[in-house]
Amino acid sequence: MYLRGKFTLLTGYNLYCGFMIKVSKSKNMRKEKYMKISINTMQKLSKIKNAVYDDIKIEYIYHSNKLEGSTFNIEQLNVLLEENMVIGEHSINDVQETINSLELFDFVIETLDEELTDRLLREYHSILKKNTSDENYGFVGVYKKLPNKLRNVNIKLAEPYEVEELIKKLLDKKIATIEDIADFHQKFEHIHPFQDGNGRIGRFIILRQCLENNIDLIAIDDEYNKEYREALYKAQTTGDLEQLVQVFIKCQERLSEKLQSYIPTIEQVLKEVD
Repeated sequence: MYLRGKFTLLTGYNLYCGFMIKVSKSKNMRKEKYMKISINTMQKLSKIKNAVYDDIKIEYIYHSNKLEGSTFNIEQLNVLLEENMVIGEHSINDVQETINSLELFDFVIETLDEELTDRLLREYHSILKKNTSDENYGFVGVYKKLPNKLRNVNIKLAEPYEVEELIKKLLDKKIATIEDIADFHQKFEHIHPFQDGNGRIGRFIILRQCLENNIDLIAIDDEYNKEYREALYKAQTTGDLEQLVQVFIKCQERLSEKLQSYIPTIEQVLKEVD
């Protein structure tokens, strides 16, 4: 079942946004870009009417959902967010999960002051998958009931009876660096705790961990889809995180290139919350 419609592109509309980016030059003229934002600043942005927060949301959701096969493009996501209208041709599940992703992004930001617990993790999943076909089978907001397997990948995922203990142990892991985030991510995806939606939940956790630890934001860009999957596989099968960390750094740099137009707004909000 599909929804059909037409849409018009608005020329000259900037679809991307920016965090505060600091550029410095060392003796060898190497440029260093920083795209850090505090929890207080992000939560402040979420409560005021501005293009910064919404564009950040669109950028994250577009790429994360596209990795899972979503057919929404950025223009269609903007119309959905701003006008509550679906345009284009999409499956019903894609529409519902995209709507849910917009809601979940807000929820992740709202709950940054809370510890990431087993309960909160399952609440993330409840929001992402509500009103989808998975809900009919009782797969929403609970850990997987049936063994799952990745297509075209020779990796044994955790069995359903192992998930609760493995997730509890993983949530106890201290996060402080990009390497810690990469290690958490590969382990989370290896456990694959839910029947479906694990990749998207895992990438929402990356967003949260970057904000919590003042780390340059990581949005897994679709441009690096193949590299990301290969690096994730290598980390899961060998324990070597180097390739995955390098993909994360590329994604940070890619985001930095896109998100440069709202520096004055970010700086103003930073002054207000400091």
